[in-house]
Amino acid sequence: MNPEKRYQLLERWAIETLDSSHIEIYPINSDASFRNYFRVNDHSGATYIIMDSPPEKEDNLQFILISEILKKMKITSTKVYAKDLSKGFFILSDLGPSTLFDHNLDTSKRKNREELYIQAINILVLIQKNGNAFLDQLPLYDLELLEKEMNLFLDWYCIKELRMSTAQLNKFNLEECFKHLSESAIKQKQVFVHRDYHSRNIMISNQDELGIIDFQDAVLGPITYDLVSLLRDCYIELSEKEIRHWLELAYQRLTNENTLDISYEEFETDFDLMGCQRHLKAIGIFSRLKHRDGKPNYMQDVPRTLDYLKKISKKYDVLEPLNDFINSSQPQ
Repeated sequence: MNPEKRYQLLERWAIETLDSSHIEIYPINSDASFRNYFRVNDHSGATYIIMDSPPEKEDNLQFILISEILKKMKITSTKVYAKDLSKGFFILSDLGPSTLFDHNLDTSKRKNREELYIQAINILVLIQKNGNAFLDQLPLYDLELLEKEMNLFLDWYCIKELRMSTAQLNKFNLEECFKHLSESAIKQKQVFVHRDYHSRNIMISNQDELGIIDFQDAVLGPITYDLVSLLRDCYIELSEKEIRHWLELAYQRLTNENTLDISYEEFETDFDLMGCQRHLKAIGIFSRLKHRDGKPNYMQDVPRTLDYLKKISKKYDVLEPLNDFINSSQPQ
């Protein structure tokens, strides 16, 4: 079905479901998946989000499951008001027009950034604590998946974007680095992981309360994963001072909740290595979005993400091959 016909079908479904012929539908930026979003105003002044999530492309049952789990945890997140699973159409709660990413771009609002990031960390700690009751309903973030994600970096960034040959790649022995990163992740405490807990997926209400979206890929995985997604965000760069301050705060919160029983130094190392795994994956996904899906705009975030990799790989001897690769493949 072509996009125009699908939109017309979606519009008719929304009118019938909301029982109103007087609705206004506005497109919202799509994400890095096959989903599209629209904001709807009905005749009463209420607003909703319509999600078009093609069932042949997206796991909509998992979206519903995680939505219900977060509701049971009392986490402010997207709620499903109506759905047509056969078509992949959803009417969702509207958590507001602004994200934490938008807030970071607005210099006039920087004064309460500290409060918002502390709130985001507190929500994350709550998810990890209360999520223990639902871990058996989550897929595992196992070695196979961790390594598969990092291979996206090789397949889509190195080979497709940089046009490197397999022989050129083999000189750097990146597979050993990837193995170490995967094993480090598996050794961490395993908790409920949102898996995309960054500034574009954290909504801000008019009362400066945070809500969570895009949670359908949740897994049972490493405790530092969501934290590194938040603090070493691929879309916005925080200062090292801020990162260290909020990392220490998160460590203290997790320790107080008896969720962690390791030293801060071990926690920081886990955080750093987890970040490398995520950023390798992210660069691979950004490159795939460009070359496979015709979405080149994500490539503007590659330099920032590569810089994270460069800084962290320089700190650890075991990541020397990765650091060598980044230094040799980037303009000096």
